[in-house]
Amino acid sequence: MVCAALLAPSVAATAPASAAPAPTLWGCHPNQTPNPCFGSLDTTVLASTSLQLRRVARVEHPQNAAAPKVDCFYVYPTVTSTLRVNAKRSLTHEVASILKFQAARFSQECRVFAPVYRQVTLPGIVATASDKTHAASNLAYGDVLAAWREYLANDNHGRGVVFVSHSQGTQMLIRLLSEEIDPNPAARAKLVSAVLLGGNLAVAKGERAGGDFQAIPTCASGDETGCAIAYSAFAKQPGQSSLFGRVNGSLRRSFGLPTDPEKVEVACVNPADLSGDNGRFETYTRSETFPGLIGASLNLLYLGLPPKASTPWVRPGERYRGACVHSNGAHVLMVKAANPFTIVPLASPTPEWGLHLADMNLPLGNLLRVVHRQIDAYSAGSAHAAG
Repeated sequence: MVCAALLAPSVAATAPASAAPAPTLWGCHPNQTPNPCFGSLDTTVLASTSLQLRRVARVEHPQNAAAPKVDCFYVYPTVTSTLRVNAKRSLTHEVASILKFQAARFSQECRVFAPVYRQVTLPGIVATASDKTHAASNLAYGDVLAAWREYLANDNHGRGVVFVSHSQGTQMLIRLLSEEIDPNPAARAKLVSAVLLGGNLAVAKGERAGGDFQAIPTCASGDETGCAIAYSAFAKQPGQSSLFGRVNGSLRRSFGLPTDPEKVEVACVNPADLSGDNGRFETYTRSETFPGLIGASLNLLYLGLPPKASTPWVRPGERYRGACVHSNGAHVLMVKAANPFTIVPLASPTPEWGLHLADMNLPLGNLLRVVHRQIDAYSAGSAHAAG
């Protein structure tokens, strides 16, 4: 997502919500070339023990999984800022870039399937009446649902699945899981885990489920399967108008999700606790610049100095840690510096967003470690399956 203040107030009409989805256009699929989710994972690790944070400490060479045991089904966040309500079904530069930034590293653990969908553009979210936003969301969801069913019919073959998403992608997967997986024991049996970031997943207050899902709980340990990991990152106390961490915020209302703060709250699960890292993040990001307005917002997030390297991936010298906290009525993953040489990223594009643009990448290494443990537990059939 990008800053609403930079967008024009009018948007072009979308296709009718009743339009039948066309055959899936896959952004990432193990049988297609090029595949943005499969490629070099070479990573430059920058020093973290001195003021020379940009000095190269070493280069690591992680590999794509040769014979992954399970699949990942990934739905990307809002990256389209064209003046339409719904994006066109097209593998744009922005879509290809977000696949690399967020999904590609999961190829260490799984085959990655990522459909291109006619998402609601940011102008569509901020400048359209709620009834039209719901219709546009239904159109976007129709693409995701069709892709899921196509995957089940053609590619799944009984394999376990890790769901991965961010922001609007998480809104899509919350609906998919609540309608297709949560009420169906046979479908839940394929659920390795669900990584649902930056989308305000709701649970009953003080509980692990009972909000958006009735049978799928949030994860309580690193090798629990059939559960969800969800959070939104902030570095400062969320304001009353924060977009994330609140069930009664504008985003859940836009997508027609329950918003009663007396009954439900936003879930927060710290992957750096599940991974056994005591809250310390293992941060990874891409070396190239993200295109367009999102790239400009990421520059602001990193105070104009995003980490760079000669390899496709970089682990910044800055080190962070986090903890789930209730703050000013919001439930968020609060991020702090983990060493004296680190400056915490700046909320971007506005304070209401917190560190939303970095939700995935700040603890990406921890997420991958947890997913690895969950895949092992699922494959061995030795862990207690939640729900």
